[in-house]
Amino acid sequence: MSKSTCTVTINGKKIKANVGDTLIDAGLGGRLVLPHDCCSGQCETCKVRVLSGQIDDQGTREKDTVLGCLAMLEGDAEIAYDPVPIVKTTKGKVESIRAIKDDYLEVRVRVVRPVTWLPGQYLRASFAGYPPRDYSPTTPLNLDAEEDIIVFHIKVYPDSIVSSKLGKEIGIGHAVKLRGPFGNAFLRRQPEPLVLTSTGTGFAPIWSIAVAASMGQPGREIRLIAGARTRDGLYMRDAVRWLQARGIPITLTASDGDNDTVMTDRPHQLIGSLTSDHVVYSAGAPAHVEAMRELARRAGATFYADPFYVAEEDKGLAAFAGNLLRKASAPFSGATAG
Repeated sequence: MSKSTCTVTINGKKIKANVGDTLIDAGLGGRLVLPHDCCSGQCETCKVRVLSGQIDDQGTREKDTVLGCLAMLEGDAEIAYDPVPIVKTTKGKVESIRAIKDDYLEVRVRVVRPVTWLPGQYLRASFAGYPPRDYSPTTPLNLDAEEDIIVFHIKVYPDSIVSSKLGKEIGIGHAVKLRGPFGNAFLRRQPEPLVLTSTGTGFAPIWSIAVAASMGQPGREIRLIAGARTRDGLYMRDAVRWLQARGIPITLTASDGDNDTVMTDRPHQLIGSLTSDHVVYSAGAPAHVEAMRELARRAGATFYADPFYVAEEDKGLAAFAGNLLRKASAPFSGATAG
């Protein structure tokens, strides 16, 4: 008869747990909170590395990682996760709303105290009177960052519950509550070549990762591919100039590209060869993220993505996406559509 209790070591701390506990529950039993958000296997905030032992991954294993909200203990085990900022709630007000391209807005929120986040993570933003939405904070396209300003890139969908109200019912001075940060797809200090891909406003977290890696990890090889449904969705021209000036290759692609300055292939078709040495971050439409995940899996590359889907009420608004990762019908990693 198998034993009903076991020992799980989490970031060096030994905890008594029950066989069958999820890794999150095991941690909580030892007063250790693993990073998490949805607890349903969709957001991947709770991804941890399995160092040794007996764990039922419940189908969530990628290389040496599993999802802590689903994976269960089968016996003694040791796991580890990367330290992340503590989840907090902060109040703020809309500082500015600026169109950066047709139907694409840069929204700046001035917070009452600085919000700590890692490049690639996301925050839950609740504009007063409206339901919460998940957006990735990002580096301003012109790099004029301020410590108490959070910058979001938001795609506007007609008649959507939140995004269509920006600049109208939601204006300058509108109260905002931010909670987070969440997410596992944040920049790590790794020496391996970095491959960054995005579609739509998935560029927001990818841009913040590119800037942080370029400035904080000098000498690291970086290349970036940014796609959009059409050229009108390529809102990142200022960022492109900055990246090119720093010698970072960036490829733009859209269905109506000219195959000169803008390609027509899908981003994953332009990635070239991947190896097990590559570290890949992807954000954007679920189909794109899943295509990149599969390419990385086949190559044995390390892959990071935080999946987001449009809210249930706004499903139809994103139907053009056709098809990672709060899963509903057709959203964007790095920023919700509503």
